[in-house]
Amino acid sequence: MENKEYDLQRGLKRRHLTMISIGGTIGTGLFLASGNVVSNAGALGGPIAFLVIGILVFVLMKGLGEMSTFMPIPGAYTTYSGLFVHPVLGFMVGWNLYINGFLGLGAEIVGGGMILNQFFPSTSTFIFCLCISAIILFLNLIDVKSYGEAEYWFAGIKVLAIIVFLIIGVLMIFGVIGEQGFIGFSNWNSESMFPNGLTAVIIMMTGVVWSYLGVETVVSAAGEAENPQKNVPRAINTIFLRILIFYVGSITIIGLVVPYQNVSVLSNGYAGLLGLAGIPGAATIMNIIILTSLVSAANSIVYFLSRTLIALSKEGKAPKALGKVNKRGIPMNAVILTLFLGQVSLITNFISPDKVFIWLTSIAGFNTLLGWFGSYLSHYKFRKWLVKNGGSVDKLKFKMRTYPIPTLLCLAALIAIAIYTAYRPETRFSFYIGVPMLILYFIAGTYLYKKGKIHDPSYKPFLEAHIHDKEIK
Repeated sequence: MENKEYDLQRGLKRRHLTMISIGGTIGTGLFLASGNVVSNAGALGGPIAFLVIGILVFVLMKGLGEMSTFMPIPGAYTTYSGLFVHPVLGFMVGWNLYINGFLGLGAEIVGGGMILNQFFPSTSTFIFCLCISAIILFLNLIDVKSYGEAEYWFAGIKVLAIIVFLIIGVLMIFGVIGEQGFIGFSNWNSESMFPNGLTAVIIMMTGVVWSYLGVETVVSAAGEAENPQKNVPRAINTIFLRILIFYVGSITIIGLVVPYQNVSVLSNGYAGLLGLAGIPGAATIMNIIILTSLVSAANSIVYFLSRTLIALSKEGKAPKALGKVNKRGIPMNAVILTLFLGQVSLITNFISPDKVFIWLTSIAGFNTLLGWFGSYLSHYKFRKWLVKNGGSVDKLKFKMRTYPIPTLLCLAALIAIAIYTAYRPETRFSFYIGVPMLILYFIAGTYLYKKGKIHDPSYKPFLEAHIHDKEIK
């Protein structure tokens, strides 16, 4: 029987890509991790932490957008770092991203299990984690167009829920609804704004970094999107506005309405605010929405990581079997492996779920720094690589203005956050786990590179299309 090879399919339409970019990141990081951030950083410190990291994300996506419209491929992180900087860095970024991602996947599954456990306390979180995993597996084994359709509606539910939440929160602040009357800025006082000082705000930034994990899905999806040179820029250009509204906006509303002492991982500020508004069954309604969001975010992570494995496989950085795609355009082996590794969440059967959740998000947050560092550095090097190979910056379909100042500032900020993470006792454990992992990636990548196993991706068709100013199909 002929062993036919298949490729990924460009089945994602513009509306799929737009909604994935809007809702792909909205999940555990916003709905549950935000409670931990506000309770520690404070009513004003929480929004500041989300805003600072949101600015880093905006610059990150501008750089990735510039590279991905030139070369729209799955697994963009590892490819860009390896091609524009050095193959060993590409190996490190790719595997760090993958391992970091399935830790994040574990946190999403844990979060969903925790929500379901509140509805059915007699059933173990372990069982719920298995059920959620089965749903995610099913959604990722359909063709990519069906995946895009599912995410379109999942993201729509999340976006609508947050918009309603923001409207209710604003009405509560002005005393239109709720029994508290006019709240105004009364919850922003000397005790609540920064209860643990500015150092706590910086400490919480590592966790906030993880909250934005998944924003890069839209870049990876460019490899399976229709007309990526037009649709990817449209999705990226509104990212900062979405960060301000959905992340900073909703965290600010929580800080203004809900006392910071009343929020945590298990007692999220979203349900708390709706409860204070006097909406019947508020906690139940919000928990159902959060559960939907967690499944959606986990679904996006599996999609993103399976495409990362394809890139690693094609460049000799992972076994060839992980790069195989079936006739529906689905990388079966990569999807199954990713979800299997995501079952790290099942350790919640033996340890407190909320503690495991914080551990996973802290480790994943620190390790995300390398992926972002690689992307910033790739973007800094990209234009020089392009010109050296006969291309022109003026011909790029999407360009970051004021290059390279924002990129260099973000590189410095990431280094500062990493150093501070190592310095503070509260976050040092994530540094102790993360750094040895990075050293292992470096050793393995260097070994494969010296053995000649790692090779460049097939970039020449994209370069030719750029030079001759042709549209990428």
